Amino acid sequence: ISLSSSSRKKSDNMNAARKMMAAYLQDLPPPGGYPEVRYRAKPTVRGPSGAMIWGLSVVFVTVGFYRVGQTNIARRAEKEEKREARFAIAPLLQAEEDLRYVQARRNGEVSSNVYKSAGIWFPPTK
Repeated sequence: ISLSSSSRKKSDNMNAARKMMAAYLQDLPPPGGYPEVRYRAKPTVRGPSGAMIWGLSVVFVTVGFYRVGQTNIARRAEKEEKREARFAIAPLLQAEEDLRYVQARRNGEVSSNVYKSAGIWFPPTK
């Protein structure tokens, strides 16, 4: 049987492929096997825990309220000091005003019967 040139090429190729496969050795695992492959992701640190966030929030709010309270106490003390200073100088201011009024009345700047009206009081005209 004579083979055509195209069939000869096919058979030559097949023979070459068979020779390569006979010479080929499959890659096998090492003795004892491969090491275990870790396919799970390592848990990453994703920030503080919920309890820590709550704890820090409580601490910050507590410190904030404490500071507000201390500021209120200081303001209250300043207002009380200012009020006491005003109360302390009120008699001096009243005495000065009384002296000014008496001098104005002596000079005739204020009439003596202005406050004696029984009805509605109208300020004196100049």
